[in-house]
Amino acid sequence: MELSEEVLEQIGLYLSDRMTPAEKAVFENRMRNDESLRQEVATQREIKQGLTFLAQKERFKTLHSDLEKRGLLKDEDLKPEADESHSAETPVIALPTGRTELRTNWSYFSAAASVLLLAGLSWALFRNWSDKQALMAQNEKSFEIYFSPIPKPQPVLPNDPDRVAAPVESAQTRSDSVRLTEAIDALKLNDTRLAISQLTSISQGKPDHWSATAHWYLALAYLKAQQREEARKVARQLADQNGHPYQEEARELFEHIQQHE
Repeated sequence: MELSEEVLEQIGLYLSDRMTPAEKAVFENRMRNDESLRQEVATQREIKQGLTFLAQKERFKTLHSDLEKRGLLKDEDLKPEADESHSAETPVIALPTGRTELRTNWSYFSAAASVLLLAGLSWALFRNWSDKQALMAQNEKSFEIYFSPIPKPQPVLPNDPDRVAAPVESAQTRSDSVRLTEAIDALKLNDTRLAISQLTSISQGKPDHWSATAHWYLALAYLKAQQREEARKVARQLADQNGHPYQEEARELFEHIQQHE
């Protein structure tokens, strides 16, 4: 999207958590209705995280270089020194003779160890962040593969007036179909919280075509909300339900999740 000064400023305030609760609510509502804004916020968040990591990395490099220039990372102090009172074949390690020397050497070693520890932690955090980003992208890709904005239609019942106990469409059935449409619309707008709440309610209602369909879309909603394990559980349940309208799709989704662990 084209970034105006106002949009850039609002994204910066949002990512740095400097908005008031009211401003934050308005901005998040705007994101829910603007796909390009959501993507831009995600991009700016990744850039900010990357810059933070690079700044930390440069800080560690500078500290390491400074210690190296001052000779604090060299290992001469750890080498044994020969004492004239001992033979050449029996080297001994010279120990610090005063409190000042001992305290200074310990400070050197502590600083060097801190640099190595911080560098290691930063690398681990960066790898974890990269792995998480890759998994989030995979979940979104899987969602796009299996999501359809149009659910399967309800099977048409035979038009037989003499058919005993023929089920008829009830007010609840009509309500569930409308609520399902609303939940699917919420998914399209990335409002996963509303979608999950709505779909859970429908899927737990009277067993019929719409409750079964809601259960399938609940698996997709969990996937889009980055709740991968919940999506896997629901997909496996549906894959084992013979006659479920989305049994085949659920089986494929479950296998797809398993293959991309």
